[in-house]
Amino acid sequence: MSSVLIEARALAFASFAVNPECLRPHLRGVRVEYRDGHAVCIGTDGVVLLFARSACETPPFEPFTLNFRKSGRLFATCRKMGPMVSIETHDDGEAIWRLLRSNGSVIERGFVEQIDEFEDFPEWRFLLPKSPIQPSAIPVGVHPMPLRWICRAVDNYQGDAPCTLRLLAPGAELPVVLLVQGVPNVGGLILSAFQDHDAEIVFPDWTMQASMPAEEAAVEPAEAAA
Repeated sequence: MSSVLIEARALAFASFAVNPECLRPHLRGVRVEYRDGHAVCIGTDGVVLLFARSACETPPFEPFTLNFRKSGRLFATCRKMGPMVSIETHDDGEAIWRLLRSNGSVIERGFVEQIDEFEDFPEWRFLLPKSPIQPSAIPVGVHPMPLRWICRAVDNYQGDAPCTLRLLAPGAELPVVLLVQGVPNVGGLILSAFQDHDAEIVFPDWTMQASMPAEEAAVEPAEAAA
């Protein structure tokens, strides 16, 4: 048994990338890993991957994956209430969660289910490009539906604080990188919608400023009659 303290908005951020109806069980949950004194939350549906580092310090723990379909109340409360959540994991696959106030008092509690260990979660760090990422001129094409959920995740994480979502193409055949400028604890990846990186980019005619025909430009306007 281990107890993990997680920033609620970090757990909520990763949950926006989960597809509860996905056929692969390990993609229906939010992965929680330990790194340098903090919990890191990861969610992916195979197209979008979102990750968030919790600001709360916590003791070391073994990674686990929370079943989103059996943990709906937990993620709903993390998206709307409370700054912190404590998750107590057990060997039998169940876990107890407690939504906490800043002073440690409990707002709400409940049970969640973990996804079996044999359902391997993707090694998401292997998908990230080398850092730092160099800006490139590679055209980026993404589907609008994942972007809608990504924007909801950023809005939920940031609240009323202004921010800018950046999309970077690190190279051909690589996922597009998602960054929130000025927010180092969250990010993600999204698969591009097309792979034709040599496609010519041409703006439609109606976006161009209309130019005066040459013969009209050569005629000077006559002076008005006195």
